Amino acid sequence: MFLKRAFLGLLGGLAIAATISMPAYAESGSVLQSVLSSGKLRIAVLGSLPPYSTVGADGVPVGYDIDIAKKLAAALKVEPEFVVTDIPSRVTSLQTGKVDVTIADFTRNVERSTSVAFSNPYVVTNMRLLVSESAPYKTIEEANAAKIRVAISRGGTAERAVPAHLPNAQIVRFNTQADELSALLSGQVDAMAEDDFYNRKAISDNAGKLRQVDGSLARAEIAIGVPAGDADWLRVVNLFVDQFNASSDNKALFNKWFGFDQPSLQAQY
Repeated sequence: MFLKRAFLGLLGGLAIAATISMPAYAESGSVLQSVLSSGKLRIAVLGSLPPYSTVGADGVPVGYDIDIAKKLAAALKVEPEFVVTDIPSRVTSLQTGKVDVTIADFTRNVERSTSVAFSNPYVVTNMRLLVSESAPYKTIEEANAAKIRVAISRGGTAERAVPAHLPNAQIVRFNTQADELSALLSGQVDAMAEDDFYNRKAISDNAGKLRQVDGSLARAEIAIGVPAGDADWLRVVNLFVDQFNASSDNKALFNKWFGFDQPSLQAQY
């Protein structure tokens, strides 16, 4: 009898703990209903990845991803609530129910899709090496032979892509792309691995100092992350992305923040 009571007590305690840790929307199984009833859309964003997103001196997030988040909130007729996070926490913020969506230069892949779900992409690009203008290597193969120091972001796509293409490279990890770029410009590293669109903006902002190495490290389908297991919420977010891509809104916002025309999404599939 004692063991039976102890066992039942343990089960009860586990049930209480699960209820406490469970996201607020998990009981109804619908993020959508939670968003609509609260009147707020909680969005995980990065704080130092211009022009995708950055936090200004006034503490207000701005950027391409921020404007997309505002449009999603407007479509749902709710207020956007931004939660600044780091790269690894883009996944855990969704898993723990801290946010409703992640819009943060978030590349969808199979590994991440085992933990969270993704919308259709709103940007398709490639990861490439950004180096100083004076660097002697022109290709990925030459950079690998030179055993260069490559800056990457912790928890990002580069964690797998760079070692796969540059097995001889020394990997140097940073928390933000801003730190990577600073290290590259100061000569602390020889290259950084980031998507082509980010690199092109960095080259433009640092005239005569940077260039890209020929070749792709990885294909990057950038999408909106949502909690796994909620098909209704994913349906709504997917519909928003499809309409955003089909209209002129995506092209206009991309040109506003990157300074050049967005390549066709279809042409890159």
